[in-house]
Amino acid sequence: MTPPQYQHGPSKATDFYRENNVIFLTGATGFVGKTVLEKLLRSFPQITKVYLLVRISGTKTPQDRVEHDVFASKIFDTLKAQFSSPQEFHDRIVSKIIPVAGDITVDRLGLSNENLAMIQDDTRVVINSAASVSFDDPLNNALEMNTRGPFRTFAVAQGIKNLSAFVHISTCYVNAPMIGAHIDETIYAHPFGEPEAIYEMLSKMSYEEIRNYERSVVLKTYPNTYTFSKSLTEHLIQKRYKTMGLPIVIVRPSIVTAALAEPVPGWVEGVAAANKAVVSCALGQVQEWIGSANKKTDLIPVDIVAKVILLSATTADKSSAKPPIYHVGTSCLNPMTWGLFGSYLSTYWRAQIRTLAQNKDGKRLKVRISKAMAVPMTFKTFAVNEWFFDVTNTLAIDDAAPLELRSGLRRGMDWHRYMEDYNAGVQAFILRENVNRSLKIDYTLQSMQLAVPPVGKNNNSGLDKPEIAARL
Repeated sequence: MTPPQYQHGPSKATDFYRENNVIFLTGATGFVGKTVLEKLLRSFPQITKVYLLVRISGTKTPQDRVEHDVFASKIFDTLKAQFSSPQEFHDRIVSKIIPVAGDITVDRLGLSNENLAMIQDDTRVVINSAASVSFDDPLNNALEMNTRGPFRTFAVAQGIKNLSAFVHISTCYVNAPMIGAHIDETIYAHPFGEPEAIYEMLSKMSYEEIRNYERSVVLKTYPNTYTFSKSLTEHLIQKRYKTMGLPIVIVRPSIVTAALAEPVPGWVEGVAAANKAVVSCALGQVQEWIGSANKKTDLIPVDIVAKVILLSATTADKSSAKPPIYHVGTSCLNPMTWGLFGSYLSTYWRAQIRTLAQNKDGKRLKVRISKAMAVPMTFKTFAVNEWFFDVTNTLAIDDAAPLELRSGLRRGMDWHRYMEDYNAGVQAFILRENVNRSLKIDYTLQSMQLAVPPVGKNNNSGLDKPEIAARL
């Protein structure tokens, strides 16, 4: 197969961001968006401006939100340490950030005429990270954020005068109905039929009709409204790709977890998705992890996701027949099992749980996320099934990447070391506890096996009576 020809391509990513040095980023206050922003600012000093779409409420200004919800994050400590003073950090880094008030649930993203003109005059690369990642959102909310939101962003992008790339962040689990399959980096036929017809039908439904469709149709095929809404969006992108005339690339991460290495090993933020599961085990709220112990996980560190997002932009080409798609996951390389995942959680937190139980901040956090008791059931579909997401496209651009964007995905993961860092990261960055690295944790086979029920006990892998993959 002849490799694709790019104007820049992954091997010239540094040149790409030197020429395309003005970025419009949505979702910068989220876990993935914030990691992309930090990597962009730390590794590409040639970037001159980053427009951040920021939703505001009350008396907060866009600048307030950036200062409190973005730059106050511990993820920027490594970058701040490169400067002699806070003032120098502000002058060299913060001054590049231009927050603009907006909302992806509003036409034109809620941008003022002045801000819209500014973005469309200057921007060279759009990275759309804004989304609702809640697994239990009502369908109408998920569609508003994850389907209509991206197309409002596409509409703004169509007015950008010199757009080189539009990176749309999706999820590997758009193909969640294909349980057990080897899934290529492509868009398969939608299980419900013609995507435009589905979208038009949903647009005409009342609130009650949508809720009924969610229960009777969507959730019988997809694990949640998040994966369905993301899937519908991809299908609509494919249908409208030529008419939109945008240089779109699609990046599909799997289950995004703590950083592997950058800016520090184990950096993590937010109590959502897999992070919620780890925190819930840490606080003793979850004593049993529901899942099939031998099924493969697909966890992917957030810093690897950020690198692939930035790298993928160099391959955008609106003259192509379809948008390039990049999976970012580990299921086709050296995946960990759910049983081993649960064992690492239980082994680490058994050694820590007494300390956490005595800590006042830990108690407050325990109250704040009391709903996390539902975590095992929320993850049930993912933990009793497995998917194998092909990463051929991603490995090809990663192999060609300059050092600052090379993820090392092909080398595979050292899961023992990673899970130590992940658990310690949750303890340090989410629970805000001092991490005692001198504490000896028993990772012997005998200790790890205590967390996994014997084979044959509660091993019904059906969704109604799933087995217990691990116990705390």
